[in-house]
Amino acid sequence: MAERVLPMVIGTEAEPRDMPLIAAALTAEGLPSIDLPGRTLLFVFREPRGGTIGFAGLEPFGETALLRSLVVLPPARARAQGSAIVAWIAEEARRRGIGELFLLTTTAAPFFEKLGFRRIGRDAVPPSVAASPEFTTLCPDNAVAMARQLRPAPG
Repeated sequence: MAERVLPMVIGTEAEPRDMPLIAAALTAEGLPSIDLPGRTLLFVFREPRGGTIGFAGLEPFGETALLRSLVVLPPARARAQGSAIVAWIAEEARRRGIGELFLLTTTAAPFFEKLGFRRIGRDAVPPSVAASPEFTTLCPDNAVAMARQLRPAPG
């Protein structure tokens, strides 16, 4: 079986000038933005030739983090750019010493499962992540909690 090569994306930390576009993209997708940036590190993703393909956030809580605010702009959706963004975010999280990523989703659980996330009960989420606005007020109760290990479990 041939190895699948994901498209290359270039991620950079968002700047204040990026916030209106990020907020508009999140609103268009029905995702919360009222608390951003706050403690969330927001990233803008571009293709090597410079076109913006999407956004994602990483909200750290010690050795865990919340992946949030992932949006792939419509022109880039058919080119596996969402997968490339998640791979980039996972590598960035590892680089920052994060061992496990969590997220909530109402519509994209199958997409995230293909990328190594597993469905978990909200009671399995660490207390620091569970106390975040994303879990307590911003996402509906029917949002699916998911997790992905970024490094092997000890033992």
